Amino acid sequence: MNRKHLITLFLLVFAALSFYFLPARKSKAPVDSFNNLLPAFIKDSFFLEAANPFTQQKADLGRYLFYDRRLSFNTTKSCASCHDPKFSFTDGYRRSVGALGDLHQRNSTPLINLVFKKHLTAGDSSLHFPEQQIANPMFHDHPVELGWKGNETDILGRIASDDFYREQFNIVFSAEKNPITTQNVQYCIASFLKTILSFNSVYDRFYYLNEKLLTASQSNGMKLFFSDKLSCYKCHGGLDFATPSVNDEEGHPAYYFNTGLYNINGTNSYPLQDRGLMEYTRHETDNGKFRVATLRNLAFTAPYYHDGSAATLSEVIDNYLNGGRVIEKGIAKGDGRLNLYKHKLINGFSLMEEERNDLINFLLCLSDSSLVTNKNYTNPFQDDETK
Repeated sequence: MNRKHLITLFLLVFAALSFYFLPARKSKAPVDSFNNLLPAFIKDSFFLEAANPFTQQKADLGRYLFYDRRLSFNTTKSCASCHDPKFSFTDGYRRSVGALGDLHQRNSTPLINLVFKKHLTAGDSSLHFPEQQIANPMFHDHPVELGWKGNETDILGRIASDDFYREQFNIVFSAEKNPITTQNVQYCIASFLKTILSFNSVYDRFYYLNEKLLTASQSNGMKLFFSDKLSCYKCHGGLDFATPSVNDEEGHPAYYFNTGLYNINGTNSYPLQDRGLMEYTRHETDNGKFRVATLRNLAFTAPYYHDGSAATLSEVIDNYLNGGRVIEKGIAKGDGRLNLYKHKLINGFSLMEEERNDLINFLLCLSDSSLVTNKNYTNPFQDDETK
């Protein structure tokens, strides 16, 4: 073999090895198919889990699973039990109730625009995709939510015994011999959650489409919201009014804040059942830090805060106006204004009554009433019965 042939052979071998060892390119098709769900005016980046390429078929199957009570170990709860579309995918309770009747440690979270969020839970900064987060309600046992732990085989068996599910899983995961798995259930439900999008509020049509819809009161409230006097926008910024523009001590965006809701007996502590980010990091200074919540659809998501401890928006505003919350009696007694871990932005301000009303009116105009009636998100089992 001459030198020319050796060089040619070397190049062919090198090319083959390079193709084998280089990571595969992500297919554009799943991203393009998800892009089709977004309004044309939404240009923000979104987060899709590469291991679970988005398809509408997968999301459609996930919608059935989301509403199916057979996905709880005792068939009493579905995902929708705590995330009802008429409450913007919350449940209207201060704290949600699991399959055994135990109180969850937190108020249920609105499952809207999840693909635009960097952090998905109120107290765990490591979860960035629905595919990761969904393991919590499935397998947590303090308290039990859906109760999959130790019951996985039984629950999957119920799904496998259903003709509809067997057919659909075989279609959606056609390359797999046994497609009804825990992971595929998670992938389907996560795909459905990604389709729950809310961008049709009065504010959206004003801001993105230049429609002259804001009332004088809403307009005044908007000016207050974006003013340095109140500084609401510094924590509640971005597409979903949940992206802060302030940084933590390390110079990274501070998604988790202690807002002075509690200071139990002057110990700088929050209630033991939920101390926020501290439960993940184990750092005392993270006691009482919770992820900045979206301000979208507040008309449907009361009560407010991670533990549902504020019944009205007026109560929420009072806490920020006062620079923290004072609780005068009970086991949570304490002056949140004096909590040493409270963020420095929470230092109080003043409002006249008319300004308070204007601010509330602006916050409510961030609500999208079309979301709660959107047929793409309702219970498909009920839809099937009416056909």
